[in-house]
Amino acid sequence: MSYNIDTFKVKTLKDLVVSVDSLYVHPREDLHPTKMLSKIDDTWLRFQCMASCFLEGPVNDGAIHVKVIDWYGEGSGYDMCEILEPALKNSTGVLVASCVWEGGDSINQLRVDNGKVEWVEIEI
Repeated sequence: MSYNIDTFKVKTLKDLVVSVDSLYVHPREDLHPTKMLSKIDDTWLRFQCMASCFLEGPVNDGAIHVKVIDWYGEGSGYDMCEILEPALKNSTGVLVASCVWEGGDSINQLRVDNGKVEWVEIEI
């Protein structure tokens, strides 16, 4: 059983670009995201992990230009560690998102700045 994210709140999303290939490096193919057309814009793609974990935006030159990201629910903790975080280490741009884990057991921020990924404990 994974430790899941109950709430994922994006604070900053600026020019985040993630290589599509980096989303598919995990050796277990059953964990790879499903690629589908976005419901927001038919020129965008959504890379969906589990029911509520996804990146969404236009894809150019093998990279997704992330316009929408959400990451919570069943399996979100495992997919964060095994799929998203490794992909973010090869990204450009900025993402800051606050995460509430398992009913408030832990609250922290995911901070990504041009591939530098860090987790910072926060209080509300």
